[in-house]
Amino acid sequence: MPPQSDHVLVIDLAKIPVYGLTLDTEVMPAVPQDDDLALTTPVRVRGRLTRVMEQVYFQGSVCGTVAVPCSRCLDMVHDTFAADLQIVFFPADAYGTSDETAQDRITDDLDLYLHDGVRLDLNPVVREHVIMAFPVQTLCREDCVGLCQVCGINRNEQSCACQEESGDPRFAILKRLTIPESS
Repeated sequence: MPPQSDHVLVIDLAKIPVYGLTLDTEVMPAVPQDDDLALTTPVRVRGRLTRVMEQVYFQGSVCGTVAVPCSRCLDMVHDTFAADLQIVFFPADAYGTSDETAQDRITDDLDLYLHDGVRLDLNPVVREHVIMAFPVQTLCREDCVGLCQVCGINRNEQSCACQEESGDPRFAILKRLTIPESS
């Protein structure tokens, strides 16, 4: 299935039937450019939208493959991710206003989002769960030794003869401190 545009994740509320709407698509969501995260395959979004009065429930999953740099050696790591979603969309007027202050109040809880009463947008949900699906520190392998702090060589590929100082250089003066032994 070729990836769809992000518009496929904008759902018209009137088109959600009483029995629900099944969603199974692949998209390439926009990931913030300042993140070291690159999608290598489209993100698959599967789930079911159910409307109960003004609230819309989405239960499903997102999965895909991303490339992120190793936290120690900076080699690119290609890894798959999957996240289960259980999201509730409320109309903005349920919070007394339809401006950004309502969205600010509701986004503190990751499973609650707003819709405008006409359509809902799953793009922010998918984007957030793609970003949150990865650990803060990604490693290419468990025994990655990283880059040499002196010459910058990848120590997984080559060894170097650099002498690394242990400890914080700001405390180097304390190494010369002599403390008399007390009896």
